[in-house]
Amino acid sequence: MTRKNIHVTCLFSEDCVLACSFQPGSDEVIYWLKPEDKDLTVHSYYYSTDQLKLQSQRYRGRTALFNDQIPKGNASLLLRGLTLQDQGRYKCYTSTIKGNKESFINMAVEAPVRLVDIQLSDDIITCNSTGIYPEPKLTWSTDPPSHLSFEPGTIQNYTSVKLDDGGLYDITSTKQFIRNRTNICTVTSGTVERTATLKQQDPVQGSPRGEVSIPCSVSQSDLLTFNLTWRFNQIDTILTSTYTKGTSQMYGNDQWKLQVQSLSDSGSLQLHKLTVVHQGIYSCELSTARDTHLVLTYLEITPDKPSDVSDGLSPGSITGITIAAVAAVIIAAVICYLLRGFLPKFRRNTVI
Repeated sequence: MTRKNIHVTCLFSEDCVLACSFQPGSDEVIYWLKPEDKDLTVHSYYYSTDQLKLQSQRYRGRTALFNDQIPKGNASLLLRGLTLQDQGRYKCYTSTIKGNKESFINMAVEAPVRLVDIQLSDDIITCNSTGIYPEPKLTWSTDPPSHLSFEPGTIQNYTSVKLDDGGLYDITSTKQFIRNRTNICTVTSGTVERTATLKQQDPVQGSPRGEVSIPCSVSQSDLLTFNLTWRFNQIDTILTSTYTKGTSQMYGNDQWKLQVQSLSDSGSLQLHKLTVVHQGIYSCELSTARDTHLVLTYLEITPDKPSDVSDGLSPGSITGITIAAVAAVIIAAVICYLLRGFLPKFRRNTVI
């Protein structure tokens, strides 16, 4: 008896169960084969034990039956650590004293988009995602929509797709950053879609040894589980806060413990005891299972203004005193010059 084909989709590098059942009976014989590869032997079972001498090298150490369930008519196959080579058509052949049965399973392997990374450098925005199968697509958009367009293949708009050693796809795209907009990068593969957004806020000013609050303008009110990460110049991690169903746990970088005052409920970063080395770009990254949102804010450290009042004198009086002092020096120099000319003559006419 033959059953219609079953279609299943399993995840790359993970485990997958190919279901197969039969009418229970004694003297069970189970063969898992791959018909498209000349009936390649995936797994065999008879004489009440696994028979792996003829198993293909490709599947060594990666297959198992649920042996305690076989007397109940369960011939399902567990396949571990899936690769792209594993996808295809499988045949499950079973035999007992009650008869034989064949069933077929078409298995597809996918490596869905898991993370989309987005960065900004010199007004060029870069979006990339790695380890994807089947081949992904990448699209750009803005919120609110922008009418600016760029010619494909230029530095402002360039997309490349490459295969890694395992047959998975890496995709990278660059384009010119559009200011006053939320720049949106969307990567799609199969039925899975992931999005990353980036926007730049107005600069924030601070002073040495002062306090400052850097906002993170990403809505979190409707999120139950997400990660919030603050970075300096998009490289140096300041802190990471993990939110799970109303509870949060924060991990801070020891190098920033003197500057980080607190993290507000809205995600704003409160800093104090600043110095000029803390001037730069602060990035707030909120990530969920589906999306990543990146907000950049430039912090400018403005030195304290020097005092204009000294010893109780006004700026006008200080200027007057300075001019008078310079004039006195000039007059003294002139007098010295004249005396140098007349003094020798005076000495010659003096009677001792």
